[in-house]
Amino acid sequence: MIPKTLKQAIDEQIKLELNASHIYLSMSIYLSNEGWSGFAKWFAKQADEEYQHAITMIRYVLSRGEMPILAGVEAPESDFKSVLHTFEKSYEHECNVSKAINNIVTIAIKETDYATENFFRTFVDEQVEEEETVADIINKLKLIDKNPAGLMTLDSQLGAR
Repeated sequence: MIPKTLKQAIDEQIKLELNASHIYLSMSIYLSNEGWSGFAKWFAKQADEEYQHAITMIRYVLSRGEMPILAGVEAPESDFKSVLHTFEKSYEHECNVSKAINNIVTIAIKETDYATENFFRTFVDEQVEEEETVADIINKLKLIDKNPAGLMTLDSQLGAR
């Protein structure tokens, strides 16, 4: 059994993961519409990954004998200013997800729910990697600074993911 406060935080995290999937899908659509098929593909894969995180968390809650409660997700932003702006928004979102996951681990420790703590530690590690990856892409985009050839090269590289 998962303590009530922890269960509520996990339900909120499931919502956040589903919301992230919608956000990344919106970013993929925007970039595809702008002609950046590689960047669009990268974000589409991110959308799938976030959705799978939600499913993994749902299965975990069910395995603990609890009923996950799904909440509605917000309509994502759909008009981004540029490729760089899209990735900056992604980084901001990843930082928010990291905070929420860290909060779950903090609650799990406080509630001495070591199974949940252990389960979410994998997400803590993954968030470090996600933030680093997006920050690296942002740095590359800033170095490119609207150079069409550089943008096309990075678009192609990320599309090969």
